Amino acid sequence: MEEKQERYTIQSIDKALDLIELLSEHGSMSLIELTDMLNQPKSSTYRIILTLENRGFISRSDEDGKYCLGYKQLIITKNLLERNNIRSASLLEMKKLSDIYGDTVNLGVLIDGEIMYVEIIESTHALRMTDSVGSRSPFHATAMGKAITAHLPERVVQELLDRHGLPPVTEQTISTPERFKEELEKVRRNGYALDNQEIVEGAHCVAAPIFGMFGNVYGAISLSGPMHRYTDDKIPGIAEHVAAAASAISLKLGNAAAAVALDE
Repeated sequence: MEEKQERYTIQSIDKALDLIELLSEHGSMSLIELTDMLNQPKSSTYRIILTLENRGFISRSDEDGKYCLGYKQLIITKNLLERNNIRSASLLEMKKLSDIYGDTVNLGVLIDGEIMYVEIIESTHALRMTDSVGSRSPFHATAMGKAITAHLPERVVQELLDRHGLPPVTEQTISTPERFKEELEKVRRNGYALDNQEIVEGAHCVAAPIFGMFGNVYGAISLSGPMHRYTDDKIPGIAEHVAAAASAISLKLGNAAAAVALDE
């Protein structure tokens, strides 16, 4: 199967996509740097660059002559987010949480072992915890990551652990497979996940999973803020609101079981 796929691969398009991914990862690169990383002749790299530049996918800096992603990436990302079902289904519930607590509300999905933020409503408080749409965080160190991972097949969870490991981000980050699996069991039992200063010192986060029509986990929604607003006595009430929001979103996505959760 792989041999057949390689036979039908268009090498120039493959290299162009490699170039875009390199710029996405490194920010900006020179022609020489791109040529070395792509391992191909300078003339071939330059032709790809000209084609992508003409279409707006990359642009060249007037200051240092290096290349970076162009405006077309923003347009594609904007269109993708606007058409993303989970995003459109979540906006109203995210706004409700924001109105109640005033803290940052996040919507995330799991991609390549990381949580990607697909929508964020920023906190109205002066002291707040905020990422940016499109940014990513390790799956094991975030409440949203735990909420999603807890509802993945055991085989998939093990693949995530084998491939990405559990590198510590702060002193509080769970960094052993045994402890992480215990945490996932706790998430399944409680119906929500917590991040206790595991990715940002002084910050807490409460998240709940979002499910699709066939019961598969789609993503997660979370509420995050500084520790003094997320004390142990307040967590159950916050978690109840976050879980209710996740259930309402799941219902909009066609998950029948969410209706039962909302009625309870």
